[in-house]
Amino acid sequence: MADAGDYTTNGDYVHFVTIHKGQLTVAGIPEHFWNTLRGKLKNEIYDAGSYFTLAQDEDECLRVYVGSEEGIKTSDPNCVFLIDHAWTYEVNYARIQLRTIPGLADRMASLMGIAKEDLGQEELIEKIFDKMWSFNQSYRLKMVAQDNASGGNSSNSDVEHSPLWYIMDEFGSCIRHSDDPSFAVALLFYVPLGVSFSIMWPLRDMEYGEEVTRDYLRGVEDPLTRDCCLLPWFPDKLTDREWIKQLSDETTLDSTRNQLWQIHMQEWQGERYPIADTSDQAITSLTNDSEKIYHVFTDVEQVRDFLTHPRFALVDNERDGDILWLRGHFKDFRSLQESGKFINQFPNESCLTCKDHLAAVCQNGGSAENSKEEDLLRRGPEWLPVTFNLNLELPLFLDHYLKRKNKGLDNHWICKPWNLARAIDSHVTANLNYILRLRETGPKVVCKYIEKPVLFDREGIGLVKFDVRYLVLISSAKPLVLHADKVFWLRFANQPFSLDSFDVYSKHFTVMNYTDSENLKTMHPHEFITLFERQYPSHKWPDVEAKIFKMLRGVFEAATSESAPKTLIPFSQSRAFYAVDLMLKWADDGSDDIIPQVLELNYCPDCERACRYHPNFFNFIFSLLFLGDANGWPVERLA
Repeated sequence: MADAGDYTTNGDYVHFVTIHKGQLTVAGIPEHFWNTLRGKLKNEIYDAGSYFTLAQDEDECLRVYVGSEEGIKTSDPNCVFLIDHAWTYEVNYARIQLRTIPGLADRMASLMGIAKEDLGQEELIEKIFDKMWSFNQSYRLKMVAQDNASGGNSSNSDVEHSPLWYIMDEFGSCIRHSDDPSFAVALLFYVPLGVSFSIMWPLRDMEYGEEVTRDYLRGVEDPLTRDCCLLPWFPDKLTDREWIKQLSDETTLDSTRNQLWQIHMQEWQGERYPIADTSDQAITSLTNDSEKIYHVFTDVEQVRDFLTHPRFALVDNERDGDILWLRGHFKDFRSLQESGKFINQFPNESCLTCKDHLAAVCQNGGSAENSKEEDLLRRGPEWLPVTFNLNLELPLFLDHYLKRKNKGLDNHWICKPWNLARAIDSHVTANLNYILRLRETGPKVVCKYIEKPVLFDREGIGLVKFDVRYLVLISSAKPLVLHADKVFWLRFANQPFSLDSFDVYSKHFTVMNYTDSENLKTMHPHEFITLFERQYPSHKWPDVEAKIFKMLRGVFEAATSESAPKTLIPFSQSRAFYAVDLMLKWADDGSDDIIPQVLELNYCPDCERACRYHPNFFNFIFSLLFLGDANGWPVERLA
């Protein structure tokens, strides 16, 4: 082994470590490999062929073995190897690349062992898309940037939040899984080239002829969770009746789920809650003095530009504000309580705004409406899509998925991050392996995809999906004081709906402000209601809206019915409004009944369009929340 002094003062080495140390440390690559790795990356040296060989096993599958007669030593600084990536892609563009990049589909078919004979291009691409989930790995540019020691400024672009998937070359793709691996493999983003490589190094000394293996699930310790996550490579588990029984063992799962929930809350909450107060007195605390002018400090552009109500005056310093209306999340509610300032957020608001928390809250609240667990069409109120937290409830989801499959029920699911908006990193699929692998790209919920949505006949296009956004204003959590803004907002897909081509964004998603915005469709509520009732003459919008309002009331009643941590905590100085996104679907029993479905709630939503159409929008918001006066705006009190 070379003396550390030979290279630690070398300028190239010092620079390499400076910009990559975060990644090297997180990956767990031993330090004595770093200088060799630097040289191999700089010169793109792929020398694994000098140390390893490929050979077929009894099933005619290629495996990797140590081919060097001297073997492999963990102490040898040269025993660190680069693995190239044959294909890097975003899922939404995978099919396009397979169609247009010369030779890519043929190479992937060969690498994955897919027989190409007698297959047309689209059939081959479909087989590749189906099988690639047992070959690919993923990373995010944002995560890589955070791991780098350079600490460069990172943006919040969609590219950084969306995962990139990659398939290692033929050598890397032949390395088999083992729970007791002989090698480790980790990703490293090499900054000078702007290229990612997989890095392989030995975990123990290896003799000539021993098989090279790696752990496909580094960091996943729970045995049942590991078994579930390994199904893309070991599907035989799905024929083991005893193993399948474990999936719905509620005693074990409830204990695990409760432990993980507590850990989850500790990691993500970090709030200092206020001392309990008498909130029913606080509801009128701003209305007693009809002459007082309240000072508002805000960083929300639309509030600064459009709040002109005479009872509210903008100030430039947070210290001078009676009301703090901010985009960021408050944490220290105890200090805010001592200051007496009013704010636009409730403690523990994440119970509504994080998708995993929202599902858990709604499933546990409103017990009279809850369905039995064996009812595969419901898991909670009928207005909540069947939802599972893939981090905490993976075995339960798998059990549910298999029961639906065995009964021949539709099994398309939408998998989405619990904390991102605008459909970023959201996927629709019935492919179980696809869903299981998506779990690796960050915290996810998986919701039953609405296969029978109520559609809107869009002129010149046809029947498309749409969603509806209602603004809900909450003046008090205890007692619950809730209003819904009857001026709702609409979003439309840009392509006709059908249960296929699930990677076509414009067909299956409705947020077009940022994607395919050239075909963005906007419509005022009165125009929509006229057309909706014309298209569905047996359904009057006031009847549909009554169901929507019942659902909205149910969401907030559920969120205020439990003790912490899964509840909206009462705080007399809190006022807030949320954008509630929902869809409409036809009843599962095949009847002509329309059922609203809650999708998500957004804190401090974008109100640019509301202010553009209604310049007095924030005058109404502030008047209702802080003065108790709707000021002539059309609202309905829900609770």
